[in-house]
Amino acid sequence: MTMRALLLVLTAGLCLAAPVLAEPAPGPSGDSFMGEYEGAYHWVGRPDLQAQGLIVAEGPGLYRMAAHCLGEKGEIIQVELHGQLEGPRVVFHGFTGSGTWDAEAAGDTLHIHGAYETAFELKKADRHSPTEGQAPPKDAVVLLPYEPGKAPDLGAWTNDQWKAYEDGSMGVQPGSGANYTKAKFGDCKLHLEFYLPLMAGEFGQGRCNSGVYVENRYEIQVLDSFGVMPHTAGDCGSVYDISAALVNASLPPECWQTYDIDFRAARLNADGTLKEPARLTLRHNGILIQDNVALPLPTGGGVPGPGAAEDVLQLQDHGNKVRYRNIWFVPVKE
Repeated sequence: MTMRALLLVLTAGLCLAAPVLAEPAPGPSGDSFMGEYEGAYHWVGRPDLQAQGLIVAEGPGLYRMAAHCLGEKGEIIQVELHGQLEGPRVVFHGFTGSGTWDAEAAGDTLHIHGAYETAFELKKADRHSPTEGQAPPKDAVVLLPYEPGKAPDLGAWTNDQWKAYEDGSMGVQPGSGANYTKAKFGDCKLHLEFYLPLMAGEFGQGRCNSGVYVENRYEIQVLDSFGVMPHTAGDCGSVYDISAALVNASLPPECWQTYDIDFRAARLNADGTLKEPARLTLRHNGILIQDNVALPLPTGGGVPGPGAAEDVLQLQDHGNKVRYRNIWFVPVKE
């Protein structure tokens, strides 16, 4: 073999052995209006009231806003309007209650003016989950390690087509199928974080859909349900088609969100029939939204049957580029 041929063989071997570089995570949309707002409700001659609001992107240059507060006697004061982009601002107009309302979003402020000298004056808020980035305790089983700025090791997962990103997350690759853990688990405390890209022109189940199947049976819906009213058993945080969330705790898309789950597996009789159903408690972004819900049957798409002492975790591929990070569980003994 000539020296040139030898060098070619060695070079080819080095290329085959080279690690696959992680990709940069997809960037945000840059929409500066969408999100949560906080401030005050004014009514001339009366004390100001603490108020909240939100703006949801609902198509190219189209938006929906809602604002509310509690009145002095506990009544709900609220307004919801649709608007569109006009240069550097979004302008809203509509009829709510006993009069017309106008609103304008510009920069980080939302001004809303209504009948009888009433107004909301709100500024952009930046809410985060209190458990975002929470480090696993020493006794945790880490399924997806998280270190900011470092691509995670995906060795605990079965679908090698999902991507490891440089921001420390793992991304769904639409059309590649679901991803499953290699490890099985039963009774546990489970933590995971997810990121939903903005799909402003989509609605309902089409707005950035995925799901977390505990024990490969019970789906907790992952969906962009920010600002959705009313909240249903198909929205984010629901046990799909079984139990709607107690409240809508969704953050805006393009924010990291958390699920903290207390799970108790089903108990079976000796003949395999159901003795006690599985149960689940869920906190979404630190807020209790499912309280010890009984799961007598799997949700749609889950493994059929009465349950199991242990099984894998499934993350659903529903055709959208959802990202996950920082997934771990702590086994719980009886």
